[in-house]
Amino acid sequence: MSLLVSALWRYPLKSFQGASHNSLALTARGFENDRRWMVVDERGRFVTQRQLPKMSRFKASLLASELLIENLDTPGQTLTLPLMPAGFRFTASIWGDECEVVDMGDAAASWLREQFAKTLRLCYIPDGVVRQVDQNYAEPGDEVGLADGFPLLICTEASIAALSQAYGQDLDPRRFRANIIISGAQAFEEDRWRRLKINGVEIDLVKPCARCAIPTIDPDTGERERKVFELLKRQCGASGQVLFGQNAIHRSTGILKTGAVVEVMDVA
Repeated sequence: MSLLVSALWRYPLKSFQGASHNSLALTARGFENDRRWMVVDERGRFVTQRQLPKMSRFKASLLASELLIENLDTPGQTLTLPLMPAGFRFTASIWGDECEVVDMGDAAASWLREQFAKTLRLCYIPDGVVRQVDQNYAEPGDEVGLADGFPLLICTEASIAALSQAYGQDLDPRRFRANIIISGAQAFEEDRWRRLKINGVEIDLVKPCARCAIPTIDPDTGERERKVFELLKRQCGASGQVLFGQNAIHRSTGILKTGAVVEVMDVA
């Protein structure tokens, strides 16, 4: 059975819902405008569903020249902003990395305060700022936007199906926030892959993805389900961590499309 790209996902605003696409462009940082925007606290530290599970009920979409953010639980609670306004620059922190970002303005901050009852700012990573991927797993010059640490996350339909079967009900793929989902594989086969080629683009799978509490959050309700984490510990536990999916780095730019053939170039 051929391996095929079954889904491509982009999440413009870190930890908010994104959208699936039939085609996405790969830039140096990953999919174009994937996790280019981020919410930070008053000290410039990144804020995600780990701290605010309610973020899972907000969606960010890219319009022609604007960023649209929607509260999915309250129709009409939306915010529309220029994609990249000329705000003040400051240093944000993500898992110990420091990265120069640009503030999105007071209107965005006020809206976030209304939604989350916290002092938060919205920011983006501008062109020209290079955030180096951890060189324990990457080459000099490999870069990432505002994702946790790597430009791409890959998993398979079969692995999600295996977890769903063990859980006794379907687990929404959105819980795992993968960029590329592949069909035609065996469950957890991606754990052996080391290099793939899709539409001429070679992609190195460099590190299993260590999972936190985010997959336990139901994207339809925003509620945490502890039993999901217990499942992940049983099915995907290793050396005291929960590992699911593979962090990946692409070796060239290009266009990826759903339905594209996936070639396995190297395995462990």
